[in-house]
Amino acid sequence: MIKARISPFHEMIFKAYILRLMKRNFNGIYLVGEPFFPKEQSLLLLPNHSTWWDGFIVFILKIYLFHRPVYLMMLEEQLRRNRFFSHIGVYSINPKSLLGNRESLQYTIELLSSQQNSIVCLFPQGELLPWSVQPIQYKRGLELLLKKLPPDISVCQLAIRCEYLAAQRADIFIQLGPLQSAEECSGRPREIWERNHQQLLSELSFKIASGEKGRLLLAGKRSINESFELLRSKLGLIHERNQ
Repeated sequence: MIKARISPFHEMIFKAYILRLMKRNFNGIYLVGEPFFPKEQSLLLLPNHSTWWDGFIVFILKIYLFHRPVYLMMLEEQLRRNRFFSHIGVYSINPKSLLGNRESLQYTIELLSSQQNSIVCLFPQGELLPWSVQPIQYKRGLELLLKKLPPDISVCQLAIRCEYLAAQRADIFIQLGPLQSAEECSGRPREIWERNHQQLLSELSFKIASGEKGRLLLAGKRSINESFELLRSKLGLIHERNQ
């Protein structure tokens, strides 16, 4: 497997790149709700995986919400093609290898145990699937991981939705589920995790439909419709002055 390390130099380069990339491609990124995370506790983060952008979204959360080390699990074949990511906290898993699976799960435990404030993110679905694929399904590795985690590690599910609303570019909405300890999660059947994540996604969808946006984490560049609106406003102001 490919292990991760966090290089300040590589992080500086990646931060500039990702902020520019996300601003260019999205209208805004919003955090729905105000979660609380004890800084002295490590956290296992479990997002749904429905877009190519999900890993980048986790790093946006690192910049604007977490402010601490974040590690992310990626398929080994992908990480071998993009070795740069291993310098910003990304490590690999090979689902085709039983030994590789065990090695990656053990490394995940080490990352969460060796630092008191680290965050490790893995996508429990194990593959990229559209939102329309329901119910959400987790791979079996999560149950094994939770049984081996130290009891004081926190666990949190994460819902991510990407929606085209009233702008040229899409908006991203993020909602974190309730914080739980690994001790109370150990032994919980996979079906309960799946049902809870589906409920979290449904709750987020309802809030979006109700017009709730939450806190703006990152604003994108002005879209075409906003530019037309600004131009119309200026032309209207010029017309009023000429009267």
